[in-house]
Formats: sequence, structure tokens, C-alpha cells
Amino acid sequence: MADDPRIATARDLFAAWSSGDPDAPARFLHDDAVLYDIVGGQHDGWPAIRAFFAAGLDKWSELVLAPEDFWTNDKGVALTWVMTAVVPDERLGAANKGRRWRSEGMSFLVFDGDKVSREVDYHDSGAVARSLAAGS
Repeated sequence: MADDPRIATARDLFAAWSSGDPDAPARFLHDDAVLYDIVGGQHDGWPAIRAFFAAGLDKWSELVLAPEDFWTNDKGVALTWVMTAVVPDERLGAANKGRRWRSEGMSFLVFDGDKVSREVDYHDSGAVARSLAAGS
């Protein structure tokens, strides 16, 4: 499994999601890829995925999606990850401005050739608030 080139692509894709560049993930995704985020909904095709991702970058500073564990099957790669970011303003309360939050999640990447054709992300919409409360 460790030699599966799809794991390297998954690592590179998540590094691109963490780069702060809204265009960085494009080279790992098919133009007509689908991103389904359990919290943020479905985004069909690179332009829609880019818009969703760019909005996240505008909302949160220092966004990082760090992969942890990987599993593979014939269709693709499943992975767990930890997402962190900094609250850039007072939208979550003045006391949280500048604080880093944490949310754990899991994704399944479906491959078509050497690129991702579908990414499904599972995470808890309440994790950000709980993370900030726990760090008080």
C-alpha cells in the first residue's frame, strides 16, 4: 500500500489544499471533478471547486489540511486528516480572534487514472466551536 502512487497524489493534493493558493489543487483534479463536502455541499467541476475553496481561504487564515492515515481499494484512497486554521477576525467572538482551531475529518478520493475525479469529505460542523471552547 505504501508504494501506491495514489497515496503520493493524495499527500500532494492535501499539501495543495494547505498552500493558501486557490489554484494549487487543480493539477491533481480532473476538470470535471466533483467535491462533496458533508458541511459545504456538492461542487461540480473545477470552477465550482475553486470558488468553494477560495471562499474558505478568505474566511480562515493559515488553513492547513494535514493527512494522517491512508487506506486504498480499487476505486481510490481513504484518509484521515486534521484541519486547522486561525480565526482572522471577531466573527466567532473577540476572544477567539487570532486563535487556531482544530477539526478532524476523513476523505475518500476516487481516482480516474492518476487524477482525482471525486473527493468526499466528512467532518463535524461543530468541531470549530468545540475546539475553540476547549482551548479557553
